[in-house]
Amino acid sequence: MILTFGEFQLDFDRFELRRNGQLRKVEPKVFDLVAHFAKNPGRVFSRDDLVASVWRGRVVSDATVSTCIKNARKAVGDSGAAQRYIKTVRGRGFRFSADVEHDDVRADSDSEARTADAARWGGPGPSLLVVPFRTLSDGPDTARLADGVSSDLGTILTRIPLLRLSSQTARYRDRDVTPSAREIHEDVGVDYVLEGTLDERDGGCRINVQLSDAKSGFRLWAEQFSVPGPVDATRDQIVTAVIAKLEPQLHRAIYNTVRATHGEPNAQELFLEASSVLALKGWHAASFSTAAGLLRRSRKLDPDFALAPAYLALVTGLGNRVGLSGDREKSRVETLEAAERALELDSMDSTVLGFVGCALADIGYPDRALPILRNAVEINPANAQAWAALGSACLLTRRVEEAVQHLTHGINISPLDSRLSIWGAMLALGLMQSKDLEGALRQGELACQRDHRSYLPRVVVAGIHLLRDKPELALQALNDAYRIKPDLETAQVLPLLGRELGSSLLKLR
Repeated sequence: MILTFGEFQLDFDRFELRRNGQLRKVEPKVFDLVAHFAKNPGRVFSRDDLVASVWRGRVVSDATVSTCIKNARKAVGDSGAAQRYIKTVRGRGFRFSADVEHDDVRADSDSEARTADAARWGGPGPSLLVVPFRTLSDGPDTARLADGVSSDLGTILTRIPLLRLSSQTARYRDRDVTPSAREIHEDVGVDYVLEGTLDERDGGCRINVQLSDAKSGFRLWAEQFSVPGPVDATRDQIVTAVIAKLEPQLHRAIYNTVRATHGEPNAQELFLEASSVLALKGWHAASFSTAAGLLRRSRKLDPDFALAPAYLALVTGLGNRVGLSGDREKSRVETLEAAERALELDSMDSTVLGFVGCALADIGYPDRALPILRNAVEINPANAQAWAALGSACLLTRRVEEAVQHLTHGINISPLDSRLSIWGAMLALGLMQSKDLEGALRQGELACQRDHRSYLPRVVVAGIHLLRDKPELALQALNDAYRIKPDLETAQVLPLLGRELGSSLLKLR
């Protein structure tokens, strides 16, 4: 919503005050006070009324209220003597004296502001600042651990496509009081803020972490983690535990923001929506179809945006491999074209390489995929998708030991990823080929547990049971796969299990 009075505009979506289109920097509470006045023009508010509405009844001094009113007047060009908008009503309080125009879509009259309204992020993608974690315990080991954890989280989060990590972290180090998320947004312009505290407790560490929407100041997610063990040995455990819960919450926040964008989405926003759909809803026929449609639109809007064809290639390629696409030959052609185009646009981005390498392996070019995927993980070792794709490509080229190693690593560094059901099924296949049937069964059952709508790990588990000479359990798992995918075809089973095992399994029905 936009409120316009005189030459001023109050933008409630961005929490911004502009004068003739130019941004005026105001503190959050000053913005709240001006907004309260502008929403209620002509009404007289006593100091108590303002405290109740703007400060939500908190105990604040008269000096605090007076200072805020003074700064609000300054923000709209008033003063104690010249009271054009915020007028003092002697003995009663204050009144906002202006004609206020409500406009739900207009942010400004010029085309630049309209463009900014359509492009939600004010940049090529969402941005996040990781505030250095604070320690609640004394000691250099705890301080080093806090610094290390916040640094590692920032590094790993770079694997989320288009997420920009602010480099302004250092300005919030060693402050007695960390500014609010709203204040950080006004200071450095980020969309999200991640902060936390770390404390030594009972032979281990306790960590409180929270993610906030910087523009609104609302807390989006918070959780407490307890990690046993000595301080100097818990860093990896802490980072893994936090990233597992944090990453899905960031995807959800980005998805909700993109969906709330006014006007036509741009190519980057369509990509972010597609990525978030798969991250939140899983890898299934419906989500594949939705994501592919969004990515095709993204490509059309910006033919030079490499991530769109790269991710489209991954979606259509994997859909082709696991039977989630309709016309398989058509999807194969589309996958190859999109993969080639993505490499032409950007062959140095780890995310692009990870998507493309996975796609090429899925449509029958694993030998070409391997160097691409090795390059992807060398550029960004935190790219879990690329590690899992590398393991899958190794599996296709009979590098079984290497496949198990890479798939295990990919799963370990992204332990709550929406793709774990597929990755786990591939790991189970690798363990099955290495003759570790018990390990394969554990991973296969875990892959089934991770996604109740995925047929693929159930086919793998059925094959493992048959190798264990348990035909009854094999048929049970196979029937479960058919329950999920009634149109399951022989051509989707044999590439997974091999012709001999797959044919033997299908004869059980």
